[in-house]
Amino acid sequence: MPAYNNPDFREPPPGLAAVFAAAGKQSFFSLPEWYDLLARCVTSTGAQIRVYTGETPGSMVAIPLQRLKENGRERLASLANFYSVEHEIISGPDTNLDNGLTAIITELNAERPRWHRLDFVELDPGHASYHALVRTLRHAGAMVECTAGAGTWYERTDGLDFATYRAARPGQLLNTWERKRRSIRAAGHLTAAFVSGASDIERAIADYQTIYAASWKPAEPFSEFIPGLIRLAAALGALRLGIYYIDDRPVAAQLWIVWNGRATIYKLAHNKNFDQFSPGTLLTMYMVERVLEEDRPFEINFGRGDDPYKRLWLPRHRQRWGITAANWHTMRGFRLGLTREMAKIYHLVRGTPIRPPFKTANVFPTSVRTGSTT
Repeated sequence: MPAYNNPDFREPPPGLAAVFAAAGKQSFFSLPEWYDLLARCVTSTGAQIRVYTGETPGSMVAIPLQRLKENGRERLASLANFYSVEHEIISGPDTNLDNGLTAIITELNAERPRWHRLDFVELDPGHASYHALVRTLRHAGAMVECTAGAGTWYERTDGLDFATYRAARPGQLLNTWERKRRSIRAAGHLTAAFVSGASDIERAIADYQTIYAASWKPAEPFSEFIPGLIRLAAALGALRLGIYYIDDRPVAAQLWIVWNGRATIYKLAHNKNFDQFSPGTLLTMYMVERVLEEDRPFEINFGRGDDPYKRLWLPRHRQRWGITAANWHTMRGFRLGLTREMAKIYHLVRGTPIRPPFKTANVFPTSVRTGSTT
């Protein structure tokens, strides 16, 4: 099966483009444009991107990987990092995953020098591709460990209006929202900007960066990534960027991505000098109202992260899982596999889960399987 070295995701080779097209654009974070942004802005220095594909009819699958060097050794890992709030095996809705993944793993096993370790991170264990990948790796003789990853707080919002959503929030949150809304209006003139397209995008980016620099958050490790993401989301119709101003001074910002019925609260920040007004709380309520009433998504989620405050807004929780595969045909892989097998025994003794607690469950309602961006 074809494998592509450092492909141009903006103009992918025909076979790879066909796989992306077959995926139906269910997730913004599976688009070739997303991978182009990752490749340009956040790929580790010296890393090589290699995309393995199955391109036969009915078995259209792609796995973008990066070949990393650590302490003089190479390993293969998902083309993903902490910016990747949804990361999946790229496949179409009717793909025979076992056939497509078998072709890819066969290609990987034929390469020399042999791989010793494969790391797949932040996958959805509710998707059929997760379990198909575990099966395929084990059938190929790899020693496989499932590893718990980041959590996501979310709410099902199909048919939910803002009044119903607000009424269901905890009293603690509603009391804070009402009290801070009165105090911030008394303190100064409050205005909001809501940006969803290319108009005024550069000013919005500048205001976002001003707020972020004055927030409690550390500087972004890749300074060009978020501006690039905002421009990309605007170009694709997925951007929902909200900014609050007090007396024309930007004090809070939220970057949301809305794609094919799912709304992701991707980044948020506020100026720490305005903590007494809780501008982040006020802006979140404003953004939820705008998105619920205008986009009508079937889900709102907080991306990745288990911060306790998130459950006040979005009370449901799911967890992403990774997969580590060790190749026992290599000495390093064999040692790694033995170590991880011992770790699994340790976790079993302690009662810690060593595999996802459920099988596949399609998170996409049948009415939004393909195509549209909202």
